[in-house]
Amino acid sequence: MHITLQGDSLGRVVGTIEHNGEHATVTGSEAGPAITDLRLAVESAVTDGLGECFWHEATGEYRWLFRREGGRMRIAILYSMGTLTGWEHRFWAECDAGDFRDSMRAAIS
Repeated sequence: MHITLQGDSLGRVVGTIEHNGEHATVTGSEAGPAITDLRLAVESAVTDGLGECFWHEATGEYRWLFRREGGRMRIAILYSMGTLTGWEHRFWAECDAGDFRDSMRAAIS
């Protein structure tokens, strides 16, 4: 799994995630709170088995979902423009939980 998180000139965070041919770009309008929420969701998934956070944008929001089962981690990223459109799938992958933890921690720091 390859993950990058970078700030842009508007104070947003731009994240990319890739695994086995799947990839997505995810953005959050306020970099600091978005990265903090992601870090907390990752740590919750690693220790408790479930984690979730939202990255808000002017046009909608991204939802990161993590579920650990034993040594495997499932990652789903959804996007919604509002109640009428519901949640749209943007990314799904399953990988080794240790690799996920290490990749996410490296990207966040």
